[in-house]
Amino acid sequence: MIQEPDWDMLKDPKIVENLFHLNGHYNIVSKLEPKTVEQLAAVLAIIRPAKRQLMYKEWNEIVKEVWIKPTDGSYFFKKSHAVAYAQAIVVQMNLIARAKYSFSANQD
Repeated sequence: MIQEPDWDMLKDPKIVENLFHLNGHYNIVSKLEPKTVEQLAAVLAIIRPAKRQLMYKEWNEIVKEVWIKPTDGSYFFKKSHAVAYAQAIVVQMNLIARAKYSFSANQD
C-alpha cells in the first residue's frame, strides 16, 4: 500500500474488469480517471445509485457532494468504507503490476 500504483492501469478495460468492486463499471472508471486513493474511493461511491449522477461532474464538484448522505434513503458508500475498498484495489493493482497476482484459478 505504500507504493503508489500505476494509475494508467485503470485505462485498460481488461484490468478494470478484474479489480474488486470496479468490474462491470469500466465506463465510469474511464470517464473519471482517478489518480489518487481519495478519487478512487469517490469512484466507488459514484458507482452506487445514490451518487451516479456525479459521474458527469468535474472533480472539484464531485468532492463537495460525494460524501453527503442522501436524504431519500438510497444506498450509498460511506467515505470510510469506500477508502478501505480503494486501498484494497491499490494493493491488487500493485500485485498485478509486479506479476504476483493472477486472474486464473489454474496453477502453472
